[in-house]
Amino acid sequence: MVGIKGWSREATEPKKAYHHGDLRNAIITEATARARADGEKAIILREIAPQLGVSATAAYRHFTNRQQLVEEVSAKGFEAMVDWVAAESVPGAEAAPGLAAYVELRNAATAVVDFTAAETAWARMMIETLGASEVVAAAADRVRVLLQEIIDRGIAAGVFRPGTEVGAARVFWAGIDGLCSQVMFRVLPQDDDAARSATARTLDLCMTDLLTEEGARVREAVTLPDGIVTELPD
Repeated sequence: MVGIKGWSREATEPKKAYHHGDLRNAIITEATARARADGEKAIILREIAPQLGVSATAAYRHFTNRQQLVEEVSAKGFEAMVDWVAAESVPGAEAAPGLAAYVELRNAATAVVDFTAAETAWARMMIETLGASEVVAAAADRVRVLLQEIIDRGIAAGVFRPGTEVGAARVFWAGIDGLCSQVMFRVLPQDDDAARSATARTLDLCMTDLLTEEGARVREAVTLPDGIVTELPD
């Protein structure tokens, strides 16, 4: 199965022997492929080991327990999400830095929703392990760092409120999490123009608390396209 934005699931060829360190990475790779297809329940070391041509005992030597492997795979998911979020910058920031920051933050939030729609089983596992794992939390922080960098540019441009911390932006996250839950649990699809329009409108509303008066004027002065914006409006 061909993956999306740099991630792929390929059949793993059985190997008779591994050099030091190789088996652990091979297990994580196979477990990740299983999680992407069927979620956490598919991560079973006694099934993964024969796929790699080793015993279950040999596989277990590389992890304290199954939960450690689950957390490693969840962390990989947030690393993949970082790539999605980072890809949604727009040109033209020099001419309109405030508008660019607004658009990039909405694009980044949309990318989180789109990742969840594309990787439903994996995303659910990521969320379920996030609150109880320092490893997963550290990987998720990389997403928040990217979002904070956008907000900081918007603060400098005068469109986002000084002192805004993305981790404390409850309404903003409520919008993202609500949209992700809809696609994660297949309540509503995220695969047509109507869905993308609803996503964009929801995020516009949920970003309101982040805006200064100037930021609100910037948003009102421009009719933003629905969904990901690849060029700033004239």
